Amino acid sequence: MNILVRLPNWLGDAVMATFGLEILYQTYPNAHFYLIGSKVSCELFDHYPNTTTIVDTSKKATFRIQALYKLAKEIPPCEIAITFQNNFLSALFLFFNGAKKRIGYANEMRSFLLTIHPKKYKNLHESLRFAKLIETIIPNHSIIPKLYLKPPTTKITLPPYFQNQKIAGINAGAAFGSAKRWKEEYFAEVIKDLLKQDFCIILFGVESENPINEKILSYLPKNEKILNLSGKTNIQSLMAYFLKLHFLLTNDSGPMHIAAALEIPTFALFGPTNQEETSPFNAKDSHILSLRTFHKSLPCQPCKKRICPLPKNSKDYHACMLNLTPSLVLPKIHSLIS
Repeated sequence: MNILVRLPNWLGDAVMATFGLEILYQTYPNAHFYLIGSKVSCELFDHYPNTTTIVDTSKKATFRIQALYKLAKEIPPCEIAITFQNNFLSALFLFFNGAKKRIGYANEMRSFLLTIHPKKYKNLHESLRFAKLIETIIPNHSIIPKLYLKPPTTKITLPPYFQNQKIAGINAGAAFGSAKRWKEEYFAEVIKDLLKQDFCIILFGVESENPINEKILSYLPKNEKILNLSGKTNIQSLMAYFLKLHFLLTNDSGPMHIAAALEIPTFALFGPTNQEETSPFNAKDSHILSLRTFHKSLPCQPCKKRICPLPKNSKDYHACMLNLTPSLVLPKIHSLIS
């Protein structure tokens, strides 16, 4: 049996789809899975058994539909095909493959390409929204609703002075946009506090986020207990490093969801995004830190914008993150790590 899944492109969305994927994997343990998506979303599942991951590069092609057709025909016709994306082309891709059951939300007038096309649910956590698609064909299952990722097979080595020490991870980036990012100065203040408590620190980030971590380091004295891995990890090694952490402090981001899936204690900083829809899903050791946590919510939250839409000279500019100061965050961290 062959099953085709069009993954979300965003890393965080791909992780949030893992509850739905787990239902499929456990229901059809002998099936072969073809997971199609962006480079980062595919990397999450490169180590899964009975799985072929294929990076979709059709967007770069001169004739994208033709490239999608060719890619779909390279995959054996599947019994089940699901798209976690909501665009027309992802449904067309399933149609090109010739899958018997083609499942996706009714959107962009694409229902004629799908055999099962429920209306998209509103006011629901994204993980549940993805899982609802799978439940159209597997309504009765006993899979616990949470995020699932198989531990990586990649081996990493920590510096000698990190051995047998408490390690805190810092993820100061957020691919979606600057509105979701906490100030570099704030991260630096938390790091200073953690160093005093004998924590070692690992800074994470993709290569494009190097300037963010460099700015954080500019506020700190040079210290061998700080390891900057910005731009030095892929998804598999990132997961391996996460498994070494005592906890992770992170913006709302893809790495936040990876940590939740791996059951790493996590402090998640939320500003403009809707925590009901994108918080670490049913993760018992994840803690939301937002103005709402401290009963200081703003009327503009959640705006869900990539960049704060308010004027930069306004007193309310990016207040959802700027007013979430280390003086609020640190006592919460102290109380939970103690």
